[in-house]
Amino acid sequence: MAYDFDKIIDRSESQSLKWLRHKGDDVIPMWLADMDFECPPEIVKAVKRRADHSVFGYTEASDDLKEMFINRVYKNAKWKIEPEWVVWLPGVVVGLNVVCRTILRPGKMALIPTPIYPPFIEAPDNMDRGYLLTELENINGRLSLDMRDLEILMNDDIDLFYFCNPHNPGGSMASKDEIDSLVELCQQKNVIICSDEIHSEVILDEKKKHIHLAQTSDIAANNSITFLAPSKSFNIAGLECASAVIPNKEIRDNFLRNMKGIVPPVNLFSYEATMAAYRYGDPWLKSLINYLKGNRDILVNRLAKINGLSLHSPEATYLAWVDCSKLNLISPAKFFIEAGVGVADGEEFGNKNFIRINFACPRSLLIEALDRIDKSLS
Repeated sequence: MAYDFDKIIDRSESQSLKWLRHKGDDVIPMWLADMDFECPPEIVKAVKRRADHSVFGYTEASDDLKEMFINRVYKNAKWKIEPEWVVWLPGVVVGLNVVCRTILRPGKMALIPTPIYPPFIEAPDNMDRGYLLTELENINGRLSLDMRDLEILMNDDIDLFYFCNPHNPGGSMASKDEIDSLVELCQQKNVIICSDEIHSEVILDEKKKHIHLAQTSDIAANNSITFLAPSKSFNIAGLECASAVIPNKEIRDNFLRNMKGIVPPVNLFSYEATMAAYRYGDPWLKSLINYLKGNRDILVNRLAKINGLSLHSPEATYLAWVDCSKLNLISPAKFFIEAGVGVADGEEFGNKNFIRINFACPRSLLIEALDRIDKSLS
C-alpha cells in the first residue's frame, strides 16, 4: 500500500499545540515533536470502531496488547521482557515525574546530561527534588556522554540518572560500549537509570541498531526503568500511551504506589490505537522512515551550504539539532521565527546557540522552511 507523506493536512483548526503557537502568523511550525502526517489508516479504523461501541468506561490493557508489546520488543531488539515488568501509563512525561517521586528521597538529586528534552529538567522541580546538570560531549556534532564528568559529579547525593536514547534533541544512538560504561558507573555509585527510549523505532542510520539499556546485563535491568511508546513512531502523541519496563520488583512496586491517586488510567482509545499500531503499522512505519531519510538528506545538504549553520546527520529521530553558534546571534530561535520558521529554542534544551528542527513534515513544507532560512541569512 502506498502512503502519501507529501499530502498537506490543515491542522490550523484542530487545536494542535504545534500549530497554535504561531496561529495567525506566516510561520511554519517545526518546534514540537509530532509529525504533520496522517497516522496509519488501520489506527484510524480501530479508533472509529471503538467509538462505534458507544460505551466509554474505565478500561485496562488487554493481555493481547501486552503480548504484542513484548513480542515486538523481542523481534526488534531480542530483549526478552517478562509480562509482570510492564506498567502502562498515559505518556512518558508523566513517567519522568513518577520516577522522581519513586527514586529520589528529599535531599537527593538527579543527574541530567544536557542538552536534553526539557521535561527531564522540569521533573525534579515538579517533585520538589534537586538536580545537577552535566554537558554531553560534542564530537564533530555528535552528542555522547562525558564519562569523566559523570564520575566527578555522581556524588553521594545523586540517586537517579536520566538517559535519553535515541537522544532528543541530538539524534545520536548510544553504542554498547557507552551503555556499558554508564551502567558500570551507576552500579558503583548506587544510582538508578531512567532510560527514555521512545524514539527507538525511528532509526535513520542503517548501519546502527538501537540497544535497550536494560537488555545489556542483569545489573542494567535491575537498576533501571525504561520508557517505550508508539507515539513518536506512529504519530499518535495525542493518544497518550506509554510502557514503563521495570524488571526490579521493589522499584516497580514503589513506582506503582507513587502513581496511585495522581496518574490517571490510559484512555481506552489510546489502547486501541496502540494495539492497531503494533498489529498493523509496520508497513507504514517502513515507508515513513524512508521518507524521513529523504527529508534528513535534504536538510543536511541544504544547511551545509549555508554559512554559519552546521548539523550532524541524525542517526535516529526526526529531530535536527542545528548549531548556530557561528552566527553570533543573541537568540537564533527568535531570529528564525521572525524569518517564518517556527524552530524550537535551544536554550530550553540547554544550549541557546542551537535550534531544534522537526523535519517530519511534507517535503514541500521542509523546502519552503529551508528557503526561508537561506533567505534570512543571505
